[in-house]
Amino acid sequence: MSGSHTVVVGAGVVGVCTAYYLARRGHEVTLLDKGDIGSGASFGNAGIIAPGHPPLPRPGLIKQAIKWMFDSASPLYIPPRLDRRLLSWLWEFRRACTHVHEIHCMKILARLGRESLACFDQLVSEEGIGCEYQRRGWMEVFRTTAGLEAGRRDAELVRRFGFEAEVLSPEALRDCEPALRPGAAGAVRYVDSATADPHRFVVELADRARGHGAVVRPHTDVGEILFRNGRVAGVRIGGGERIAADTLVLAAGTWTTRLAETIGLHIPMQPGKGYHLNLVAPDPCPRSACVLGEVYVAATPMGGGLRLAGTMEFSGLNHRLHRRRLEMLVAGARKYLAGIDEARPISTWCGLRPCTADGLPVVGWARDVPGVLVATGHARMGFTLGPVTGKLISECIVDGEPSIDLDPLRVERFVRAGGDVRRRRHLGVVSSAP
Repeated sequence: MSGSHTVVVGAGVVGVCTAYYLARRGHEVTLLDKGDIGSGASFGNAGIIAPGHPPLPRPGLIKQAIKWMFDSASPLYIPPRLDRRLLSWLWEFRRACTHVHEIHCMKILARLGRESLACFDQLVSEEGIGCEYQRRGWMEVFRTTAGLEAGRRDAELVRRFGFEAEVLSPEALRDCEPALRPGAAGAVRYVDSATADPHRFVVELADRARGHGAVVRPHTDVGEILFRNGRVAGVRIGGGERIAADTLVLAAGTWTTRLAETIGLHIPMQPGKGYHLNLVAPDPCPRSACVLGEVYVAATPMGGGLRLAGTMEFSGLNHRLHRRRLEMLVAGARKYLAGIDEARPISTWCGLRPCTADGLPVVGWARDVPGVLVATGHARMGFTLGPVTGKLISECIVDGEPSIDLDPLRVERFVRAGGDVRRRRHLGVVSSAP
């Protein structure tokens, strides 16, 4: 499809990587975002690039989640409310928490993660991106023997799919990470991983995309998707301006669901709210990224300080910041890391991860809506899988076929009765685009 024009909606890591790979291959592309570049979930995540990481739904998680879900200081919080979409999502999530499904997801995520790490290496090296990128791996640290046993099982799982994970004794852990308090039961070190400042990566890659010819337009909200003769013809943005396009990529994170609904696509996701707290570097500061196992808090050296990040809150499509959720990051980190209480807070943040119930992203052509591709639903793996997702979407457009089979990630795996009728009616309304 050389010579055609693509509009990418959403300038987080997935959308920016898509625009970059298209522009680098000489394809005409316009990248739109209703806010700043990289201002969503890509702005404030933990910055851990974790190929081979297991999916969100896990065997045995439901029992633990029931204990957590109504406690606002727990790693997983679901404020009580009547929400049909949330209840439907939770039902499907429950069905996905099986060993068989976990292995199905791992086969897919492991290959995507391995390819994405290679993309990171290439992008940072060739484009000279200054984002504190380091291939030093990360550790999951445990204070209890039960936690360490769960960590061993995860290590065995990722090894099964070709990644290196080593179990560290308390003695070995003290030697490699002096910032940890005494009393740890051990850790698992994931060797084939990296860390980076996610916001700097996205912003600098967007700049490189411009250098390759991409048009990047922040603060540009898409009001309508336009069609001609049943195929996408572009978008109408604020003020009534129309941008013509042969291909449209929906990469707007958790907002993709609502945008997709306007053209009859059913992509059920829940916004999983995560938090971060940036601190002045404690003394001592961790040498590399650590996930504090029992409290599910990530501690990543970044920007000369320390970022505490984590939690999963299903409270709807909003950016309300609950102080108690931030406080739990500090309370959790205090159990593992020395010097936390003396480290002054610099900034706070919350953002929304786009979470599918089955733990897999949504990537590829929307087969029933010609000219539209979807790239969203990566949950906690958005930063890790952003580059490979962008590359695969660019291959779909430029080459006609991706280098990795995307059928397991297809939009059509989500079924809703009557959806086709609604879609046809809607396309009949908007198919008059000039």
